[in-house]
Amino acid sequence: MGTTTKAYRLRTTVIGAACAALLAGGAGTAIAAPSAVPDLHSATVATAVAKTHESIGVKASAKSVRAGQTVTLSGRTHGIKMGSKLTVQHLHKGKWTTLHANTRTKHGGYYSVRVKLDTKGKEMLRVAHGHTHSAPVTVRVH
Repeated sequence: MGTTTKAYRLRTTVIGAACAALLAGGAGTAIAAPSAVPDLHSATVATAVAKTHESIGVKASAKSVRAGQTVTLSGRTHGIKMGSKLTVQHLHKGKWTTLHANTRTKHGGYYSVRVKLDTKGKEMLRVAHGHTHSAPVTVRVH
């Protein structure tokens, strides 16, 4: 019984010493490299965090129009500066392409833009600002 207790104590001591050495080595590395910790007050991090909260809402004035008529897209933005340029895009052959219709955000994030639709069929439209875009709206052109 004495031998088992000595082996247990020895094993516990060795494991404790190994853990202490690992912890001390890890703490030394963390203290030695403070540049590895990101500075949350830097402009780069603050900008990245701010841009994730951008959103654009959109509503079409009509769900169906004749070819050559215009439809008004309006809505409100959140997290986008007043006076920022918004562009209208449509889905063409599986890719979103920019149309020649744009506007700027007004006080409170509101915007409104008119789009002339010439091609018959379903037009999927959205409003974009950089990498932020609204959900698509569908307008039938007949």
